[in-house]
Amino acid sequence: MRSNEPASGAGKATTRLLLALDSTISSDGIREILRKDPGVTVVGDITDVGERFLRLVSQLRPEVLLVDRDLDHSDGISLAAHVGALLGDRAPVIIVLADVHRRGDVVRAAKAGVRGFLIKNQETWTLGAAVRAVVSGAGWLSPAAAGELIDQVRGDQAEPAESPPTPLTDRERVVVRLVALGFSNTEIAGELTLSESTVKSHVSRMLAKLGLRSRTQLAAFARDHGLV
Repeated sequence: MRSNEPASGAGKATTRLLLALDSTISSDGIREILRKDPGVTVVGDITDVGERFLRLVSQLRPEVLLVDRDLDHSDGISLAAHVGALLGDRAPVIIVLADVHRRGDVVRAAKAGVRGFLIKNQETWTLGAAVRAVVSGAGWLSPAAAGELIDQVRGDQAEPAESPPTPLTDRERVVVRLVALGFSNTEIAGELTLSESTVKSHVSRMLAKLGLRSRTQLAAFARDHGLV
């Protein structure tokens, strides 16, 4: 288990994130993504999820635990359920990171108490926003996972479409999620390292594409289509 170096800007409140990933390479990649994010501090990473795991989680006191879907000797979703059952109110909020979306995973994860579900490479760059969402009590799902969850709630057993039926790009999907979560253009710009004018352009294009007139309607669209 590696600990993180003291974060720059000590004294500012940050979200404590613990990594439980399948390899050091994965952990290093996540650390690099979050290195310049002042709102998240990686407090360590654990590759051994055996007997010492829960003790280390209790010692490090992370607010969020990022768990790999496939670990060497464990299923990350089952591990999430185990953490919740044994730590109760002291358990961190859990995000699962998967190589691919597998049918049935998101329902299992939801039942295990998982609040976030991301696909590696496709959505890892949104991790900072996902951490903020789950800490605030919201959820953060990949589009494929959100679509499956909606199908489950509706009792639809048909195979889901490979991609949600919306004309939005991947970047626009992330922007619209943040709009739905109440982020201002300035806050979205800071979250995604964009200029405020670029964010305004994204919002304007989405309103035009979808035939909507306001951010309120855009937020409703995101909720109705499982994007948040």
